[in-house]
Amino acid sequence: MRYAFILGRVYTLSVAELIAVLEKPDQSLVLSPLRKEPAEGGLEEAVKILEASEEVLIIETPAALNVTNLQKKLGGVIKILEVVDIIKKRQNDSVNFALKHYFKPSVLKKQFFKEYKGKMQFGVSIYLLDMNLLKRPEPKPGDKFQSFNSIFSEPKRIGMMIKNGLTESGLSVRLVLPEYNSLSLASVVVTKNLLLSKGAEISILAAQDKIFTAKTLSVQDFEDYGRRDYQRPVRDEKQGMIPPKVAQIMLNLANCKSGDTILDPFCGIGTIVQEGLLLGYRMIGSDINKTAIKGSEQNLEWFRNRYKIAPGKYGVEVSDATKVSDLIAKSNNKISAIVTEGTLGPIYGQYPKVEEIAKNFKDLEKLYKASFKEFSKFLPSGGRVIMCVPAYRRGRGDYEQMPKLDFALALGYNQLDIISPVIAKKLKFLRLTERKSAIYDRKDQVVAREIVIFEKV
Repeated sequence: MRYAFILGRVYTLSVAELIAVLEKPDQSLVLSPLRKEPAEGGLEEAVKILEASEEVLIIETPAALNVTNLQKKLGGVIKILEVVDIIKKRQNDSVNFALKHYFKPSVLKKQFFKEYKGKMQFGVSIYLLDMNLLKRPEPKPGDKFQSFNSIFSEPKRIGMMIKNGLTESGLSVRLVLPEYNSLSLASVVVTKNLLLSKGAEISILAAQDKIFTAKTLSVQDFEDYGRRDYQRPVRDEKQGMIPPKVAQIMLNLANCKSGDTILDPFCGIGTIVQEGLLLGYRMIGSDINKTAIKGSEQNLEWFRNRYKIAPGKYGVEVSDATKVSDLIAKSNNKISAIVTEGTLGPIYGQYPKVEEIAKNFKDLEKLYKASFKEFSKFLPSGGRVIMCVPAYRRGRGDYEQMPKLDFALALGYNQLDIISPVIAKKLKFLRLTERKSAIYDRKDQVVAREIVIFEKV
Protein backbone atom coordinates (compact mmCIF):
# COMPACT_ATOMS: atom_id res chain seq x y z
CA MET A 1 0.00 0.00 0.00
CA ARG A 2 1.17 3.53 -0.79
CA TYR A 3 0.10 6.51 1.30
CA ALA A 4 0.88 10.20 1.21
CA PHE A 5 0.82 12.46 4.26
CA ILE A 6 0.27 16.19 3.86
CA LEU A 7 2.52 17.84 6.43
CA GLY A 8 1.76 20.72 8.76
CA ARG A 9 3.39 24.15 8.71
CA VAL A 10 6.31 23.05 10.91
CA TYR A 11 7.01 20.10 8.65
CA THR A 12 10.13 18.90 10.50
CA LEU A 13 7.99 18.14 13.54
CA SER A 14 5.35 16.52 11.32
CA VAL A 15 7.96 14.15 9.87
CA ALA A 16 9.46 13.39 13.29
CA GLU A 17 6.03 12.50 14.70
CA LEU A 18 5.03 10.39 11.70
CA ILE A 19 8.26 8.38 11.82
CA ALA A 20 7.95 7.84 15.57
CA VAL A 21 4.39 6.53 15.21
CA LEU A 22 5.09 4.27 12.22
CA GLU A 23 8.27 2.80 13.72
CA LYS A 24 6.25 1.23 16.53
CA PRO A 25 2.64 1.22 15.34
CA ASP A 26 -0.09 0.46 17.83
CA GLN A 27 -2.33 -2.36 16.56
CA SER A 28 -5.23 0.11 16.35
CA LEU A 29 -3.35 1.89 13.54
CA VAL A 30 -3.00 -1.03 11.13
CA LEU A 31 -5.54 -3.30 9.48
CA SER A 32 -2.92 -6.07 9.49
CA PRO A 33 0.42 -6.15 11.37
CA LEU A 34 3.37 -4.32 9.79
CA ARG A 35 5.75 -6.64 11.65
CA LYS A 36 5.84 -8.21 15.10
CA GLU A 37 8.89 -6.23 16.24
CA PRO A 38 10.31 -2.92 14.99
CA ALA A 39 12.98 -3.48 12.36
CA GLU A 40 16.60 -2.87 13.25
CA GLY A 41 17.40 0.45 11.64
CA GLY A 42 13.90 1.80 12.20
CA LEU A 43 11.38 3.04 9.71
CA GLU A 44 13.31 2.33 6.53
CA GLU A 45 13.06 -1.46 6.93
CA ALA A 46 9.40 -1.55 7.93
CA VAL A 47 8.03 1.29 5.83
CA LYS A 48 9.76 2.61 2.73
CA ILE A 49 9.91 6.35 2.08
CA LEU A 50 9.31 6.86 -1.64
CA GLU A 51 9.41 10.66 -1.94
CA ALA A 52 9.25 13.64 0.41
CA SER A 53 9.23 17.41 0.46
CA GLU A 54 8.29 20.10 2.93
CA GLU A 55 4.67 19.63 1.81
CA VAL A 56 4.21 15.88 1.55
CA LEU A 57 5.78 12.55 2.51
CA ILE A 58 4.96 9.40 0.51
CA ILE A 59 5.49 5.92 1.92
CA GLU A 60 5.02 2.32 0.89
CA THR A 61 3.93 -0.06 3.62
CA PRO A 62 3.37 -3.85 3.60
CA ALA A 63 0.01 -3.48 5.33
CA ALA A 64 -3.09 -1.35 5.04
CA LEU A 65 -3.28 1.41 7.64
CA ASN A 66 -6.31 2.28 9.74
CA VAL A 67 -6.45 5.79 8.38
CA THR A 68 -9.28 6.99 10.64
CA ASN A 69 -7.37 6.12 13.81
CA LEU A 70 -4.05 7.30 12.42
CA GLN A 71 -5.45 10.72 11.47
CA LYS A 72 -6.81 11.22 15.00
CA LYS A 73 -3.44 10.31 16.52
CA LEU A 74 -1.26 12.60 14.40
CA GLY A 75 -1.14 16.28 15.38
CA GLY A 76 1.22 17.24 12.55
CA VAL A 77 -0.49 15.62 9.53
CA ILE A 78 -3.16 17.64 7.73
CA LYS A 79 -4.42 14.96 5.32
CA ILE A 80 -3.82 11.29 4.58
CA LEU A 81 -4.05 10.19 0.94
CA GLU A 82 -4.00 6.87 -0.86
CA VAL A 83 -1.62 6.92 -3.81
CA VAL A 84 -3.38 5.53 -6.88
CA ASP A 85 -0.81 5.73 -9.70
CA ILE A 86 2.63 6.99 -10.72
CA ILE A 87 2.75 8.80 -14.07
CA LYS A 88 5.97 9.63 -15.91
CA LYS A 89 6.49 13.29 -16.76
CA ARG A 90 8.97 15.11 -18.98
CA GLN A 91 10.79 17.80 -17.07
CA ASN A 92 9.44 20.76 -19.06
CA ASP A 93 5.88 19.50 -19.39
CA SER A 94 3.19 21.17 -17.31
CA VAL A 95 1.32 18.95 -14.87
CA ASN A 96 -1.96 19.12 -16.77
CA PHE A 97 -0.21 18.32 -20.06
CA ALA A 98 1.37 15.20 -18.51
CA LEU A 99 -2.07 14.08 -17.29
CA LYS A 100 -4.14 14.95 -20.39
CA HIS A 101 -4.88 11.29 -21.23
CA TYR A 102 -5.03 9.94 -17.67
CA PHE A 103 -8.29 11.09 -16.08
CA LYS A 104 -10.78 9.05 -18.11
CA PRO A 105 -14.28 8.80 -16.59
CA SER A 106 -13.86 5.04 -16.13
CA VAL A 107 -10.62 5.56 -14.15
CA LEU A 108 -12.17 8.30 -12.04
CA LYS A 109 -15.26 6.25 -11.16
CA LYS A 110 -13.25 3.16 -10.28
CA GLN A 111 -10.19 4.63 -8.55
CA PHE A 112 -11.16 8.02 -7.13
CA PHE A 113 -14.85 8.65 -6.63
CA LYS A 114 -17.01 7.42 -3.82
CA GLU A 115 -20.40 6.13 -4.94
CA TYR A 116 -22.99 8.79 -4.38
CA LYS A 117 -26.51 9.28 -5.71
CA GLY A 118 -26.99 12.88 -6.70
CA LYS A 119 -24.74 15.66 -7.86
CA MET A 120 -21.16 14.60 -7.22
CA GLN A 121 -18.66 17.08 -5.81
CA PHE A 122 -14.94 16.94 -6.29
CA GLY A 123 -11.92 19.12 -5.72
CA VAL A 124 -8.37 19.23 -7.06
CA SER A 125 -5.21 19.90 -5.06
CA ILE A 126 -1.57 19.95 -6.14
CA TYR A 127 1.32 19.33 -3.74
CA LEU A 128 4.92 19.77 -4.83
CA LEU A 129 7.61 17.15 -4.33
CA ASP A 130 10.08 19.52 -5.95
CA MET A 131 9.71 23.18 -5.00
CA ASN A 132 11.55 24.16 -8.19
CA LEU A 133 8.26 23.51 -9.98
CA LEU A 134 7.18 26.91 -8.70
CA LYS A 135 9.70 28.39 -11.16
CA ARG A 136 8.64 28.76 -14.75
CA PRO A 137 10.99 26.76 -17.04
CA GLU A 138 12.68 28.41 -20.00
CA PRO A 139 11.20 27.20 -23.33
CA LYS A 140 13.33 25.16 -25.69
CA PRO A 141 13.01 24.93 -29.47
CA GLY A 142 10.21 22.54 -30.35
CA ASP A 143 8.56 22.58 -26.90
CA LYS A 144 4.80 23.05 -26.89
CA PHE A 145 3.09 26.06 -25.35
CA GLN A 146 1.30 23.87 -22.77
CA SER A 147 4.61 23.26 -21.04
CA PHE A 148 4.88 26.84 -19.79
CA ASN A 149 1.64 27.60 -17.98
CA SER A 150 2.01 28.95 -14.45
CA ILE A 151 1.78 26.17 -11.86
CA PHE A 152 -0.96 28.13 -10.07
CA SER A 153 -3.29 27.71 -13.06
CA GLU A 154 -2.90 23.94 -13.00
CA PRO A 155 -5.64 23.01 -10.45
CA LYS A 156 -8.25 24.79 -12.56
CA ARG A 157 -7.00 23.30 -15.83
CA ILE A 158 -6.97 19.78 -14.41
CA GLY A 159 -10.29 20.30 -12.65
CA MET A 160 -12.01 21.51 -15.83
CA MET A 161 -10.50 18.64 -17.81
CA ILE A 162 -11.96 16.16 -15.31
CA LYS A 163 -15.30 17.96 -15.09
CA ASN A 164 -15.76 18.09 -18.85
CA GLY A 165 -15.01 14.39 -19.20
CA LEU A 166 -17.45 13.43 -16.44
CA THR A 167 -20.18 15.73 -17.79
CA GLU A 168 -19.82 14.20 -21.27
CA SER A 169 -20.22 10.74 -19.71
CA GLY A 170 -23.59 11.81 -18.26
CA LEU A 171 -22.66 12.67 -14.67
CA SER A 172 -23.71 15.80 -12.83
CA VAL A 173 -20.68 17.22 -11.01
CA ARG A 174 -19.55 20.31 -9.13
CA LEU A 175 -15.89 21.37 -9.04
CA VAL A 176 -14.23 22.94 -5.98
CA LEU A 177 -10.91 24.72 -6.57
CA PRO A 178 -8.20 26.20 -4.33
CA GLU A 179 -8.21 29.91 -3.60
CA TYR A 180 -6.32 32.28 -5.88
CA ASN A 181 -2.54 31.80 -5.70
CA SER A 182 -2.92 28.51 -3.84
CA LEU A 183 -2.39 25.00 -5.17
CA SER A 184 -4.35 22.99 -2.61
CA LEU A 185 -7.65 22.88 -0.78
CA ALA A 186 -7.60 23.58 2.94
CA SER A 187 -9.07 20.95 5.27
CA VAL A 188 -11.95 23.26 6.09
CA VAL A 189 -12.89 23.47 2.38
CA VAL A 190 -12.75 19.68 1.93
CA THR A 191 -14.88 19.17 5.04
CA LYS A 192 -17.48 21.88 4.46
CA ASN A 193 -18.01 20.86 0.83
CA LEU A 194 -18.45 17.19 1.87
CA LEU A 195 -15.96 16.11 -0.79
CA LEU A 196 -15.04 12.84 0.90
CA SER A 197 -18.66 11.68 1.19
CA LYS A 198 -20.13 13.16 -2.01
CA GLY A 199 -17.29 12.55 -4.45
CA ALA A 200 -13.55 13.02 -3.99
CA GLU A 201 -10.60 15.27 -3.46
CA ILE A 202 -8.13 14.36 -6.21
CA SER A 203 -4.56 15.21 -5.30
CA ILE A 204 -1.62 15.55 -7.65
CA LEU A 205 1.83 15.08 -6.07
CA ALA A 206 4.23 16.54 -8.59
CA ALA A 207 7.97 16.03 -9.07
CA GLN A 208 10.12 17.03 -12.07
CA ASP A 209 10.02 13.60 -13.71
CA LYS A 210 6.92 11.95 -12.26
CA ILE A 211 3.46 12.57 -10.86
CA PHE A 212 1.74 10.61 -8.12
CA THR A 213 -2.04 10.67 -8.40
CA ALA A 214 -3.87 10.22 -5.11
CA LYS A 215 -7.25 10.43 -3.44
CA THR A 216 -7.80 11.94 -0.01
CA LEU A 217 -8.90 9.45 2.63
CA SER A 218 -9.07 11.74 5.67
CA VAL A 219 -8.46 15.32 6.78
CA GLN A 220 -7.57 16.75 10.16
CA ASP A 221 -10.58 17.64 12.29
CA PHE A 222 -9.93 21.38 12.54
CA GLU A 223 -13.18 21.96 14.44
CA ASP A 224 -12.22 19.53 17.19
CA TYR A 225 -8.74 21.04 17.60
CA GLY A 226 -10.38 24.46 17.90
CA ARG A 227 -12.80 23.12 20.49
CA ARG A 228 -10.01 21.59 22.55
CA ASP A 229 -8.11 24.88 22.47
CA TYR A 230 -10.63 27.73 22.52
CA GLN A 231 -13.73 26.28 24.19
CA ARG A 232 -12.03 25.30 27.43
CA PRO A 233 -13.25 27.19 30.50
CA VAL A 234 -9.79 28.61 31.32
CA ARG A 235 -7.18 30.07 28.96
CA ASP A 236 -3.99 32.00 29.73
CA GLU A 237 -3.07 34.21 26.80
CA LYS A 238 -0.53 36.24 28.83
CA GLN A 239 1.74 33.30 29.60
CA GLY A 240 1.25 31.62 26.25
CA MET A 241 -0.19 28.15 25.79
CA ILE A 242 1.16 25.20 23.90
CA PRO A 243 -1.22 24.37 21.01
CA PRO A 244 -3.01 20.99 21.28
CA LYS A 245 -1.41 19.82 18.00
CA VAL A 246 2.10 20.45 19.33
CA ALA A 247 1.25 18.72 22.61
CA GLN A 248 0.04 15.74 20.60
CA ILE A 249 3.24 15.63 18.55
CA MET A 250 5.38 15.70 21.71
CA LEU A 251 3.38 12.86 23.27
CA ASN A 252 3.85 10.80 20.12
CA LEU A 253 7.63 11.28 20.43
CA ALA A 254 7.63 9.75 23.93
CA ASN A 255 7.76 6.14 22.71
CA CYS A 256 5.00 4.99 25.09
CA LYS A 257 2.28 2.35 24.85
CA SER A 258 -1.43 2.94 25.38
CA GLY A 259 -2.18 2.77 29.09
CA ASP A 260 1.29 3.97 30.18
CA THR A 261 1.49 6.81 32.72
CA ILE A 262 3.03 10.09 31.58
CA LEU A 263 3.96 13.02 33.80
CA ASP A 264 3.81 16.73 32.95
CA PRO A 265 5.57 18.53 35.84
CA PHE A 266 4.98 22.02 34.36
CA CYS A 267 1.37 21.36 33.32
CA GLY A 268 -0.03 24.91 33.42
CA ILE A 269 -3.71 24.77 32.47
CA GLY A 270 -3.50 21.14 31.36
CA THR A 271 -3.07 21.02 27.56
CA ILE A 272 -0.55 18.17 27.51
CA VAL A 273 -2.57 16.27 30.14
CA GLN A 274 -5.77 16.48 28.08
CA GLU A 275 -4.07 15.46 24.84
CA GLY A 276 -2.44 12.50 26.60
CA LEU A 277 -5.84 11.33 27.82
CA LEU A 278 -7.19 11.49 24.29
CA LEU A 279 -4.28 9.32 23.10
CA GLY A 280 -5.05 6.66 25.70
CA TYR A 281 -2.42 7.40 28.37
CA ARG A 282 -2.83 7.82 32.09
CA MET A 283 -1.71 11.34 32.96
CA ILE A 284 -0.33 13.11 36.01
CA GLY A 285 0.08 16.87 35.95
CA SER A 286 1.71 19.19 38.44
CA ASP A 287 2.64 22.85 38.59
CA ILE A 288 4.04 25.13 41.28
CA ASN A 289 1.40 27.76 40.39
CA LYS A 290 -1.83 27.21 42.37
CA THR A 291 -3.87 29.33 39.96
CA ALA A 292 -2.66 27.24 37.02
CA ILE A 293 -3.65 24.00 38.78
CA LYS A 294 -7.09 25.41 39.54
CA GLY A 295 -7.49 26.27 35.85
CA SER A 296 -6.20 22.82 34.89
CA GLU A 297 -8.79 21.15 37.14
CA GLN A 298 -11.61 23.15 35.54
CA ASN A 299 -10.37 22.43 32.02
CA LEU A 300 -9.91 18.73 32.63
CA GLU A 301 -13.34 18.35 34.21
CA TRP A 302 -14.83 19.97 31.10
CA PHE A 303 -12.61 17.79 28.91
CA ARG A 304 -13.48 14.56 30.76
CA ASN A 305 -17.21 15.20 30.32
CA ARG A 306 -16.92 16.38 26.70
CA TYR A 307 -14.77 13.43 25.56
CA LYS A 308 -16.15 10.80 27.94
CA ILE A 309 -12.85 10.05 29.69
CA ALA A 310 -13.23 7.34 32.35
CA PRO A 311 -12.68 8.40 35.98
CA GLY A 312 -9.29 7.74 37.52
CA LYS A 313 -7.28 8.33 34.31
CA TYR A 314 -5.59 11.51 35.52
CA GLY A 315 -4.65 13.64 38.49
CA VAL A 316 -3.31 17.18 38.85
CA GLU A 317 -1.78 18.73 41.97
CA VAL A 318 0.29 21.69 43.12
CA SER A 319 3.93 20.62 43.24
CA ASP A 320 7.37 22.10 42.59
CA ALA A 321 8.98 20.22 39.68
CA THR A 322 12.17 19.96 41.75
CA LYS A 323 10.26 18.03 44.45
CA VAL A 324 7.77 16.11 42.31
CA SER A 325 9.02 12.66 43.39
CA ASP A 326 6.93 13.02 46.57
CA LEU A 327 3.81 13.39 44.44
CA ILE A 328 4.75 10.36 42.33
CA ALA A 329 5.36 8.22 45.42
CA LYS A 330 2.00 9.27 46.87
CA SER A 331 0.17 8.48 43.61
CA ASN A 332 1.70 4.98 43.49
CA ASN A 333 2.16 5.28 39.71
CA LYS A 334 5.01 4.03 37.57
CA ILE A 335 6.03 6.86 35.25
CA SER A 336 6.97 5.75 31.71
CA ALA A 337 7.88 9.17 30.32
CA ILE A 338 7.81 12.90 30.98
CA VAL A 339 6.28 15.23 28.38
CA THR A 340 6.31 18.88 29.31
CA GLU A 341 6.64 22.47 28.24
CA GLY A 342 9.30 23.52 30.72
CA THR A 343 9.07 27.03 32.09
CA LEU A 344 10.06 29.27 29.17
CA GLY A 345 10.79 32.37 31.23
CA PRO A 346 9.45 35.87 30.49
CA ILE A 347 7.24 36.46 27.44
CA TYR A 348 8.37 39.34 25.19
CA GLY A 349 6.69 41.46 22.56
CA GLN A 350 10.03 42.33 20.95
CA TYR A 351 13.50 40.80 20.91
CA PRO A 352 15.04 41.27 24.39
CA LYS A 353 18.49 42.55 25.27
CA VAL A 354 21.40 40.10 25.12
CA GLU A 355 21.92 40.50 28.89
CA GLU A 356 18.29 39.54 29.58
CA ILE A 357 18.54 36.43 27.42
CA ALA A 358 21.75 35.34 29.16
CA LYS A 359 20.14 35.81 32.59
CA ASN A 360 17.00 33.91 31.55
CA PHE A 361 19.06 30.98 30.28
CA LYS A 362 21.14 30.92 33.48
CA ASP A 363 18.01 30.91 35.69
CA LEU A 364 16.33 28.23 33.61
CA GLU A 365 19.42 26.03 33.54
CA LYS A 366 19.40 26.01 37.34
CA LEU A 367 15.69 25.06 37.43
CA TYR A 368 16.01 22.41 34.74
CA LYS A 369 19.07 20.86 36.39
CA ALA A 370 17.26 20.48 39.72
CA SER A 371 14.20 19.10 37.93
CA PHE A 372 16.13 16.48 35.93
CA LYS A 373 17.91 15.40 39.10
CA GLU A 374 14.46 14.86 40.63
CA PHE A 375 13.17 12.99 37.57
CA SER A 376 16.03 10.50 37.96
CA LYS A 377 14.45 9.26 41.19
CA PHE A 378 11.49 7.67 39.40
CA LEU A 379 12.04 7.69 35.61
CA PRO A 380 13.10 4.19 34.43
CA SER A 381 16.17 3.48 32.30
CA GLY A 382 15.21 4.18 28.70
CA GLY A 383 12.43 6.53 29.80
CA ARG A 384 12.19 9.70 27.75
CA VAL A 385 11.79 13.35 28.62
CA ILE A 386 10.21 15.33 25.75
CA MET A 387 10.59 18.97 26.63
CA CYS A 388 10.18 22.48 25.25
CA VAL A 389 12.96 24.92 26.10
CA PRO A 390 12.98 28.57 24.95
CA ALA A 391 14.58 29.82 21.74
CA TYR A 392 14.47 33.57 21.04
CA ARG A 393 13.46 34.40 17.49
CA ARG A 394 15.82 36.96 15.93
CA GLY A 395 14.45 36.58 12.42
CA ARG A 396 13.09 34.01 10.05
CA GLY A 397 14.90 30.74 10.81
CA ASP A 398 17.33 32.52 13.14
CA TYR A 399 17.16 31.80 16.87
CA GLU A 400 19.15 32.34 20.05
CA GLN A 401 19.04 28.93 21.74
CA MET A 402 20.17 27.77 25.16
CA PRO A 403 23.94 27.50 24.67
CA LYS A 404 24.15 23.99 26.15
CA LEU A 405 22.05 21.21 27.63
CA ASP A 406 24.64 19.94 30.11
CA PHE A 407 22.07 20.16 32.90
CA ALA A 408 20.67 16.85 31.60
CA LEU A 409 23.76 15.18 30.14
CA ALA A 410 25.69 15.44 33.43
CA LEU A 411 22.83 13.71 35.27
CA GLY A 412 22.79 10.53 33.22
CA TYR A 413 20.59 11.44 30.24
CA ASN A 414 21.42 11.27 26.54
CA GLN A 415 20.01 13.76 24.08
CA LEU A 416 18.42 11.96 21.12
CA ASP A 417 18.12 13.28 17.56
CA ILE A 418 14.50 14.15 16.90
CA ILE A 419 14.89 12.37 13.53
CA SER A 420 17.42 9.58 12.98
CA PRO A 421 20.60 10.58 11.10
CA VAL A 422 19.84 8.05 8.32
CA ILE A 423 16.47 9.61 7.53
CA ALA A 424 17.66 13.20 8.12
CA LYS A 425 20.42 12.65 5.57
CA LYS A 426 17.86 11.48 3.02
CA LEU A 427 15.35 14.28 3.70
CA LYS A 428 17.62 17.27 3.17
CA PHE A 429 14.79 19.81 3.33
CA LEU A 430 14.27 19.26 7.09
CA ARG A 431 15.00 22.20 9.39
CA LEU A 432 17.00 20.79 12.28
CA THR A 433 19.08 22.73 14.77
CA GLU A 434 22.80 22.05 15.17
CA ARG A 435 21.95 19.73 18.06
CA LYS A 436 19.35 17.91 15.91
CA SER A 437 16.27 19.24 17.71
CA ALA A 438 13.37 21.09 16.08
CA ILE A 439 11.83 24.50 16.74
CA TYR A 440 8.15 25.39 16.75
CA ASP A 441 7.31 29.05 16.43
CA ARG A 442 4.66 31.44 15.22
CA LYS A 443 5.18 34.74 13.43
CA ASP A 444 3.77 36.77 16.31
CA GLN A 445 5.96 35.18 19.00
CA VAL A 446 9.47 36.17 20.11
CA VAL A 447 9.88 33.18 22.44
CA ALA A 448 9.76 30.03 20.34
CA ARG A 449 9.76 26.42 21.56
CA GLU A 450 12.75 24.20 20.95
CA ILE A 451 11.59 20.59 21.30
CA VAL A 452 14.30 18.32 22.69
CA ILE A 453 14.30 14.58 23.45
CA PHE A 454 16.28 13.17 26.37
CA GLU A 455 16.54 9.52 27.35
CA LYS A 456 17.63 8.27 30.76
CA VAL A 457 20.62 5.95 30.56
